[in-house]
Amino acid sequence: MRHHEAGLPDLLARAGVTEREAEILWAVAERLRNREIAERLHISVRTVESHIAALLRKLGAPDRAALAETGMRLRRADRAGTALPTPLTSLVGRTGETSELVALLGSHRLVTLIGPGGVGKTRLALHVATAHAERFPGGVRLADLAPVEPESVGDTFARALGVVPEPGWPLRDILREVAAGTDCLLLADNCEHVVAEAAEIVADLLGAGGSLRVLATSREPLGIPGEVAYRVRTLHLPAPDAPERAEDIVPYDAVRLFVDRAAAASPGFALTDAVAPAVAALCRRLDGLPLAIELAASRLRTFGPTELVEHLDRRFELLSAGARTAPPRHRTLRSTIDWSYRLLDGDERALFDRLGVFPADFDLAAIAATCDAEDLRGDAVIALLPRLVDKSLVSPVGHGTRRYRLLETIRAYAAQRLTDSGGEPAARRRHAAHYLAFAEQAAERLRTPDQRVWLDRMTTEHPNLRAALAHGISTGDVESAWRMIAALQRFWDVTGRRREAHTWVRQALAVADPPATPAVVAGLAEACLILDSRDARAAFGLARTAASLAAGLDDLTRARAARAVGMSAAWIRPELVAPALQAALAGFGDDHPWDSALTMQGLAITTADLGRALRWGRDSAAFFRRAGDQICAANTLYLMAQRSISAGIADDEVHGWLTESRALAEAAGSEADMAHATVGFGQLAWLRGDHARAAELMGECLPILRRLGDRRCTGRALYILGERAHEKQEPARAEELLRAAVEAVALAGQSFVLVSALEALAAVYAARHRPRSAAVLLGTAHRARETAGAHLRPIRPPDPELRHALIRALGAESFDSAHSRGEHLSPAEALRLVPSGEPA
Repeated sequence: MRHHEAGLPDLLARAGVTEREAEILWAVAERLRNREIAERLHISVRTVESHIAALLRKLGAPDRAALAETGMRLRRADRAGTALPTPLTSLVGRTGETSELVALLGSHRLVTLIGPGGVGKTRLALHVATAHAERFPGGVRLADLAPVEPESVGDTFARALGVVPEPGWPLRDILREVAAGTDCLLLADNCEHVVAEAAEIVADLLGAGGSLRVLATSREPLGIPGEVAYRVRTLHLPAPDAPERAEDIVPYDAVRLFVDRAAAASPGFALTDAVAPAVAALCRRLDGLPLAIELAASRLRTFGPTELVEHLDRRFELLSAGARTAPPRHRTLRSTIDWSYRLLDGDERALFDRLGVFPADFDLAAIAATCDAEDLRGDAVIALLPRLVDKSLVSPVGHGTRRYRLLETIRAYAAQRLTDSGGEPAARRRHAAHYLAFAEQAAERLRTPDQRVWLDRMTTEHPNLRAALAHGISTGDVESAWRMIAALQRFWDVTGRRREAHTWVRQALAVADPPATPAVVAGLAEACLILDSRDARAAFGLARTAASLAAGLDDLTRARAARAVGMSAAWIRPELVAPALQAALAGFGDDHPWDSALTMQGLAITTADLGRALRWGRDSAAFFRRAGDQICAANTLYLMAQRSISAGIADDEVHGWLTESRALAEAAGSEADMAHATVGFGQLAWLRGDHARAAELMGECLPILRRLGDRRCTGRALYILGERAHEKQEPARAEELLRAAVEAVALAGQSFVLVSALEALAAVYAARHRPRSAAVLLGTAHRARETAGAHLRPIRPPDPELRHALIRALGAESFDSAHSRGEHLSPAEALRLVPSGEPA
């Protein structure tokens, strides 16, 4: 309704009604008697009578009842035209959500915005209502239920619709009558704490007919037939692996919001490349939750972005100073969640608290296993979980088999509640037990045609598996920790998590001396495989420990320990390899065919005679193919190709093995085995004389190998790239690459690459006029060649021309001295003695 400049409705202004007369008109509309009006306005009864007489004349009303009706009509229209609150800050993002909501309001009469506290439901609803008010002929009315108790909900809706209660006429009947004749948009804000009462009245209003539409905000749906529950998501975030320069992250709404509020809180703040990674991390850690981001930005007066990230483990203390004008529940991060928590009943709180044990998303089976206790059985969990989802404390994620998650801020709150309740130790024990059982089941299924499905499942559950392993280590549960390591070894290897695996093994070893049990021996044996690619000597020591513990245990356990000894001794004690692997093969027998096939794979690597080695490999690959274990079959074929290439064989059969290996790896989704096949193709190209293609392939896979932590194959790639650089007369680049190749394989143990890279590096040093350094490196290469097994050394002998050139440059005595010095140095020591760089 239009207003006159003086603030009166136009109708009253045109009739000559004064502001005092208008005040009396509103009081008459409220059915107040003359004495009550006089007391309210602090005037005499006679003055009231005089003003009423003037109103009757000016408005043409025949009597007081008609005057009251006119007042009520004008007041309804006046309130309908009242402006919505004007936000003090700009709305960032939400363009897509606004369009979707406008479309929904065009086709549905009730749309409820749901979501966790602080996600911006009210802000978005006000924006939609304000920006598109012209779509609603009756205007927009606001019913703010945040400060309202249940018994006052009806009065709040009445005020929003301009309804003045009349004695003897039930309020809900009046509301229905008004709703039937209005075509406005009613914004019912903050319904969650009075959801039952609000739902009853909204149902009445919509059931009255008419064109009224309702846009509600709540942390749970109203539950009315025909309602569209629209979940307001957190703001769009940069992915964890996305580039983190300023220009890369500024398009994301969460970052834009932080930058906007940060500039207001700390004038002069700008998003630069220097702070961009911290800003991206901050927004991710806060889940893109607008309230949390705004509170964090306000702290820039005290802390820089990097410091804010470092302090987020204490987020509830850090984010505790919101705007004084904000509602109390939005002034701190904790109070926002407290508001939701207080609306839960006892059982809902018990389940919510226990969900704080999950570090990431989870499925229903995990909830049932972890939360099952005397007070919460499986049936109760099934009933309670949807209620927590409806109340926006738990978020469903994914499609198909449903998973659930808590926003990180809500998870931290639940975890604190769990700790305060004293229930954390029991919940963590149940969580760890569930995921240990899952990991052991998955380890078995990774040996079957379902391995890709189970790799995906383990990847999804990786944060929970980490938490379960961490629990075993932190509580000193050595048995469970080694069982988990045994179950996860293959997953870690295939998915390129070797560095992480290495860390876990070291932590488990630091807890306590491992006891002599089958589970611990199995864990130690698998840990040898984890360590072997990074530190062959440490792996061999662990295998000897496993063998010692297994001595008095069952045949299967002793066989596992023997296989660990045989596999890890190849680079340390070659003479132990064959006896240990043969003993393992006999111990596994026919009852454990998968373990036997894996042992045959080891024999294919370590047997000196190439023909026998390849027979072992063929038998191993055949079993893995039959079993549907594509990953092990791919690895065996790659190892067969390696043995042949090392022997100088580059025929079509070798190419066929690599082709099948890559196809199997792709089918299984094993990035590591795909990279291995690429390394094999690079080596094959080099052996066939296509050095440019070999270097191209090695360059492609080198970043992947480094990320996977595969030192041996990293060394293979670096060696060929270094040789290629030397061919192209790029001595500085060749030196850099060949030194890196030696460093990569020095601890992992790989005599073929180690010897070849040391000798090639010596040639580079000679070409760069550093003959003494070259002689030292030749001495180290000679020792590595002599101590390696016959089949583990390069078939090409040392270059005699290089030796003669160095003798000529140094003299025989000086050459022998430097060569002898190198023979007594480890590869790492030799590199330290001959630093890189230009010749002096």
